[in-house]
Amino acid sequence: MLDSLARSGTTLLSALLRSQKNTIAFCPGFNEPLCCENIGEWPHGFCKSEFVENPKFDFKKFQEESISHIKDFAQYYGIEASDWEKLILDSDSAQEIRSKIENKFSECKFICYRWNQCLWYFYEWVSRGEDFLWLTMIRNPLDRACSSWKKHRWSIKQSLENTMHFAHKVEQISNHKNFHLIYYEDLVSNPEKILKEIYSFFGQNIQYVNLSNIKGSNGEDFIPQSSDLKNVYQKKDGYLTEGDAFSGLYNSKINRYKDEEYIDEITYQAFKRFLSEFSVYKRYFKD
Repeated sequence: MLDSLARSGTTLLSALLRSQKNTIAFCPGFNEPLCCENIGEWPHGFCKSEFVENPKFDFKKFQEESISHIKDFAQYYGIEASDWEKLILDSDSAQEIRSKIENKFSECKFICYRWNQCLWYFYEWVSRGEDFLWLTMIRNPLDRACSSWKKHRWSIKQSLENTMHFAHKVEQISNHKNFHLIYYEDLVSNPEKILKEIYSFFGQNIQYVNLSNIKGSNGEDFIPQSSDLKNVYQKKDGYLTEGDAFSGLYNSKINRYKDEEYIDEITYQAFKRFLSEFSVYKRYFKD
């Protein structure tokens, strides 16, 4: 399971994982938390929700949304759309669907799902066994707030509040054996090292890391979904198409908040005051 707050780089990481040997990564898709009831609205209610166990689950909604995500993002992996529908609709539980996917792709060792804003589902997920792992990525909260404002028009205040709730939960589970944390800045600075660490967490030491032939959910060349893209309406297979195909990782978005006029000293100090108390965010507030 790959999770974070939106605009932290999880779509990029999903593409990198998908492009490695023996790995499938759905992004989005098969999102159990979104089909749970009485959690709150998505995304902000989800960000603020505390950990839950055995939440009420709407399986019919799960089936419908899973089919929609497969089709909208063309996540077919060589299987016909009608066969995906049959696999999903002829199942009686989310567990049965996952088992069928594992059987369909028995040659793959790792199947990943991306569920942003769903850290509250952690204990429900990892309680199912040692193979149910949780990977979380953290990005500079000020950079993430800028990206969230540009892409989703989420206010700076909302981003700060969501980050506080997120950090509170991360602190509680940081030492859990099924949990692993990485940083966006480390990934783009040294992707080979971080991907090897991730696969070590998965239980496999890999020698070769593919960083050139990176694929989107649709199997085509991955198009990074930058918040700077102006045309947010033109899409193909779920992706904004204005941008260029992936041509390598870059660090130009690190500390982007320093160039944004709406991140002033007062805003910076507010983030520092409320987030530097969390160990996972101390690295961003060393001044």
